[in-house]
Amino acid sequence: MKKIIFLMISVLLFAITPQKITYSGYISKIAFNKNYLIAGLENGKIVIKNFTDLKDIYTITLPKIKDFMGDKIAMPIYSLDIKNNKLLILAGGEDSSRELYIFNLNTKKLTKILHTNDSIMKAKFYKDKILFAYLSDEISLYNPKTKKYLYRNQIGNYVFSTWSIHNNIVAIGDESGNIKIANIDTGKKIKTISGFNKDQTLSVDIYKNLLINGSSDKRVGVYNVKTNNCMIELQAKFLPYGACITKNRFAIQYDEKNDIALYDFNNKMELLKGHTMPLNGMKFINENELISFSPAEILIWRLK
Repeated sequence: MKKIIFLMISVLLFAITPQKITYSGYISKIAFNKNYLIAGLENGKIVIKNFTDLKDIYTITLPKIKDFMGDKIAMPIYSLDIKNNKLLILAGGEDSSRELYIFNLNTKKLTKILHTNDSIMKAKFYKDKILFAYLSDEISLYNPKTKKYLYRNQIGNYVFSTWSIHNNIVAIGDESGNIKIANIDTGKKIKTISGFNKDQTLSVDIYKNLLINGSSDKRVGVYNVKTNNCMIELQAKFLPYGACITKNRFAIQYDEKNDIALYDFNNKMELLKGHTMPLNGMKFINENELISFSPAEILIWRLK
């Protein structure tokens, strides 16, 4: 595809009223599948809703931990992931440790499966194992049945910031602004995607051979993973804390008003308005639905 530089001259307002969900505390992380919408809150609660009618099903309250002053505080939630009837919860323990839990959505049983002093920042189900990303730009694959690691490999040489996973491929963003592509089965780095983005990656999403990288220099690049070519370059008006991509569209946090810019691949951009705070993330549910969230709310967009 020919490289396109979006100049952001023609802006259309997308007259869509999103479905809005709010909670009793600020939203830290979310996870969802066709059955469940799950929000991890900064107060240590995890709220599980039916994704069809958005009614509450259950609320998990994580144990309190003691801070360095000895005061009890809520566990910080680093990541959530859902697979079938299981919810994977990575939370912060005392003395900067990590606690990994699995919550059975059928039995409502919360089980701690791992305590570690390693600085794990993300955890995700992969087949019958769990993939970890570390602050040190490493990844590992953990077998919860044997309680052993299949590998722990250095992927980059910077500080990890975020990742995205598609099938057996993980795209890892760090302070360099480059994206490292690795095979999850082997833990080996396949390639580095670089070019337009020059500073810390704030958001990344991968869909088949398409990858979007939003960095702290306000640059957003859309790359062809197979050819390493940056197909689309644009300069956002605000830090792109959220960015996601699918077959025919991509979206980013656009400006300081917390608007979302929705693009197609024909140089057409439309604005989605509704968020009251800067985004924590967004993801396409499918080609015609987008979910985005800030600390204040989750918005579900039914796109035209």
